[in-house]
Amino acid sequence: MELNKCPNCSGKMEPSANRTKMICPYCGSEFAMDDATKEAIGKEPVNKDWFIYEWDYGKLSEDPVTKTAVSAFVRTLNDYDSSSEVEKYIRDYLMHYDEISAPGLREEKMKGIMSRISPMLEPGERVVLYNDDGLFVHGKTGVVITDRRTLIIERKKIKEISHVSVPYLLFESGMGLSGIKLGERYSNSIGIFNSHFDLQGTAAALICFYSFEINSSRPKIRLMS
Repeated sequence: MELNKCPNCSGKMEPSANRTKMICPYCGSEFAMDDATKEAIGKEPVNKDWFIYEWDYGKLSEDPVTKTAVSAFVRTLNDYDSSSEVEKYIRDYLMHYDEISAPGLREEKMKGIMSRISPMLEPGERVVLYNDDGLFVHGKTGVVITDRRTLIIERKKIKEISHVSVPYLLFESGMGLSGIKLGERYSNSIGIFNSHFDLQGTAAALICFYSFEINSSRPKIRLMS
């Protein structure tokens, strides 16, 4: 079967969530995958059809700096089916670091940041976690992830990017630290989470869940390195 073309309507085919068949979103046709199609799809590690792959996954997975974040990113996408499940995993297993706060967890450390961002929050928007990455001035810099966007706090400046608008994730390493950037090559980093790279990769996956839950028909996110 030609991977991207529906034999009934010539629409672009997509793999099912479990990658056992090809589905045409235009006419609803479904087809079993042949071996060539399975092999082509199986080259990438994520089992959700949300991405365009432009990264060097092999190199990222072998790099001692990036492998933890990338592994956590892939594992989270494959093991969970919703943002609420990922949120629970983060709170249950990845929120024991002193620099990481959330509503109900070390919430007192968020007071300064919350006073700054509260006027920006939309009705019903939830803060999910806050990473204080201020080395010398705590509460002044860091990253806030809500269920709708990521806020990058840079002392007097606050930048933001809505999850549904993220065009790509850029995985990189520099100065011995793993980095994941959202949509702009030189800014909008979701942070190093104080070198807790498993949380960094999981947070990047959570952003992807939010993005496609908000708009399931949004363009695919490019994974880059």
